Amino acid sequence: MSGPAAPFSLGEGDDACLLLHGLTGSPSEVRPVGEALARAGFHAVGPLLPGHGTSPGDLETVTRADVLDAAEDALLSLRGARRVYLCGLSMGALLAVRLAAKGFVRQGVAPVSALALLAPAVEMAGLTWVFTQVLGRLPAFPGVIGKGARDIQALAGMPPPDDRVPEGEPAPRTAVNEDGSYSAVPWRWGRELRLLSEETMAVASRVRARALILHGGRDRTASLRGARRLSRSLSRAGPVRVFPQSGHVLPLDVDGPAVCDAIVSFFQEG
Repeated sequence: MSGPAAPFSLGEGDDACLLLHGLTGSPSEVRPVGEALARAGFHAVGPLLPGHGTSPGDLETVTRADVLDAAEDALLSLRGARRVYLCGLSMGALLAVRLAAKGFVRQGVAPVSALALLAPAVEMAGLTWVFTQVLGRLPAFPGVIGKGARDIQALAGMPPPDDRVPEGEPAPRTAVNEDGSYSAVPWRWGRELRLLSEETMAVASRVRARALILHGGRDRTASLRGARRLSRSLSRAGPVRVFPQSGHVLPLDVDGPAVCDAIVSFFQEG
């Protein structure tokens, strides 16, 4: 696959990092971190998760177990790396915690040395909270709904695309942004995301790796309170670092370069 939703493999270092994008996102939203890690001598791998990179309708048949299995397969592809690191955005942060809690030493993968968790989708905010905590508790039914504008402050002031679907309204099954992310999400993923968050928090205390948690001060999608809950549950996580000018998709936002620098520095500590 080529284009903005394409997976990537950058750098050839002995230490490797798996970078996981968010729900309805694509590898492009974590690629700036991968590029910064590759420049610093790491091998950076960003897979495309199932149901992504095509159209929102394809995500309707994908479950949280499917994306977790795909993330596990991607981690197992890093066999032979001297050290292994994980970086995840939003849903990808939940997947990273699940992988670190599980451990893969017996399968030839080095223990996870550290995690960078960006805007973890532990507790949602605004209409996204309604999507997971209200609609996510109703019986699942087919169809997708609009997500509205991407939560990236760097895009503020730019005119919205003419075909943008208003948040919460029925949307075409083919609603895709230029960067490969979706502008709509299947109804059933309200429940999937809520359960993935709950399952992640249930195992977070098993993680023994160092963890860095970053959050945007203007995040309208994930709640800072949830990031702080996760920080308290992880045994080796410091206080959540807040980047005040950014929204949810930190690597692509105003503070993106500083976010990348913080992750590289944290991983270089060991």
